[in-house]
Amino acid sequence: MFEKLKNRIIVITMVITTAVLVLAGMFVMLFSSAMRPEPKLQIELDYNTSNPAYYGEQELRDYIRSDREEGNTRLLVTLFYVGAIIEVAVFLITYFASQKIVEPVKDAYEKQKLFIANASHELKTPLAIIQANMEAIEVDKENEKWKDNIEDEITHANNLVLNLLQLAKMDAGSISKSVPEKVNLNTEIKKRMEIFKPKFAGEISFKVAKGPATKMLPKQDILQVLDILLDNATKYGDKKVSINLNKDSVAIVNDGAVIPRDDLEKVFDRFYQTDKTVSGSGLGLAIAKAICEQNGWSIRCESNKRTTTFTVVLPE
Repeated sequence: MFEKLKNRIIVITMVITTAVLVLAGMFVMLFSSAMRPEPKLQIELDYNTSNPAYYGEQELRDYIRSDREEGNTRLLVTLFYVGAIIEVAVFLITYFASQKIVEPVKDAYEKQKLFIANASHELKTPLAIIQANMEAIEVDKENEKWKDNIEDEITHANNLVLNLLQLAKMDAGSISKSVPEKVNLNTEIKKRMEIFKPKFAGEISFKVAKGPATKMLPKQDILQVLDILLDNATKYGDKKVSINLNKDSVAIVNDGAVIPRDDLEKVFDRFYQTDKTVSGSGLGLAIAKAICEQNGWSIRCESNKRTTTFTVVLPE
């Protein structure tokens, strides 16, 4: 498919180039002829010479016409060779340029295929569990755990669909930017800590560096990013999660799971998970990155043998 697209780009470019060169050549030939009108001859005889060397009027006209035709032929040949050189140059440029043009299209297509496959897989799992639990209810109608399982998986599937919808809207640019307001990050981070403490068996600590804690930020966006990063840290963390608030950034650090260096660039890809056994859809970090990009923030991930750190830079 992509080879056909590349060939089509080359063919269209060459057809347009050939048409332009032919038209340009025709204009040059017409202009050249118009600039050299038929001359008016004045033949003067030199009576002082016994053997005057001159052409008759018709012979002179034939000579001029022949010279003009020869000049036009040379011009036509020159135009042909120049056009051929331009055609070859355009072909080579188009050939290599088309590969560069097709590469991002091919990459986007491959990502779309992977996205659809992963989304189908993620939705298939809760639906299969719901179906299995429905069958179990018919056999064991008094056991409430089947209903609880169904509710949990419906919630999981619903969250997955909502996350996919949010990403789709972000890709389409149909989500308007939130209005910045004064946000006390010190206070908001402490609130998020209290929400996530029951979900984490280890310790969650908070450290504030010197600098103003209040910033003009889209509150809903920054809180969603913090929730995603804290949820990620408590899922993969072992004994400790720490939050460091600096003048222009927020860093969330967890021990436990280590991300291989080759996978650091993939952590923000949709459906990517370093540990498949951990519950989740793998969309959280992709959403966090999309929110950051939408607001002009930057987010990065660093991991070593002991800790993994996600840092969100909030420029003034």
